[in-house]
Amino acid sequence: MAVDERKVALITGCSEPISLGANTALALHERGYRVFASARNIKTLEPLRVQGLDVLALDVTSEESIAAAVETITAAAGRLDVLVNNAGVAGRAAIVDADMDRVRAMFEVNVFGPMALTSALAPLLVAARGASGRDSVVVNIGSGVVLGYPFLGAYSASKAALQTWSDTLRRELSALHVKVITVELMLVRTALGKGEKPFVVVKDKPLGLYDWAGIVAYIKTVMGGAANHTATTSEDAARDIVKAIVAPNPPGKLWTGGGTFLARWVVPFLPRWYVDFKLCKMFGKGKAW
Repeated sequence: MAVDERKVALITGCSEPISLGANTALALHERGYRVFASARNIKTLEPLRVQGLDVLALDVTSEESIAAAVETITAAAGRLDVLVNNAGVAGRAAIVDADMDRVRAMFEVNVFGPMALTSALAPLLVAARGASGRDSVVVNIGSGVVLGYPFLGAYSASKAALQTWSDTLRRELSALHVKVITVELMLVRTALGKGEKPFVVVKDKPLGLYDWAGIVAYIKTVMGGAANHTATTSEDAARDIVKAIVAPNPPGKLWTGGGTFLARWVVPFLPRWYVDFKLCKMFGKGKAW
């Protein structure tokens, strides 16, 4: 039997056809990688399976699920060249109205899940260099919301934690020949990015300090229109990510998505009071709250 010498990749969060995860998986598959596309519900991965990708059920918040995924990849491929930590959840809530159990659940998916999965797969990632002669790559999907958008405080905090961990991981794994890319993801047309499947963060009984229904309606109308106008497609963002993965020297930081220029090159140099004013106005201060 011929030995399968393809590079091997695992992508989390591939359940939605228009998701960044699914499109990254397909883009790597087109590059000749053997791709394991994963999601909590394996049935949602059928469109990827019929296109020749390996699929597996993976809940990044479950130690048992992670262990099973590691066992499957080890038995089937014996190596892992690329890990893309893409699985995540997002939801809106004023910070004072956030349900703490739900915030913790969000951190389990967005922060602790990638930590646990990367740790479990580290031996395979380190060993892969011996097979390919090329450094392995870990990609962690961050978010531009770390700017501190109103009513996305819990999500912003989880992504800020992920990005700090990712930057530290890059430095720690450099001596082990594993590259780590932190993706600053801006406006991208996905179900998560458009808020079509929000994770519930707000308390069942908010304090009543805000007109929450009015705020949500305003954000959906105004920000939804802005996102549709400036957001890039998940296919385009996936191509940027794959281009970085296969680069001779993968970058430590990758910006992609609509609004990247402003977030990267303009906002950091603006006075803090002005950024506060613009973000509050953008999210409805004076109109919805």
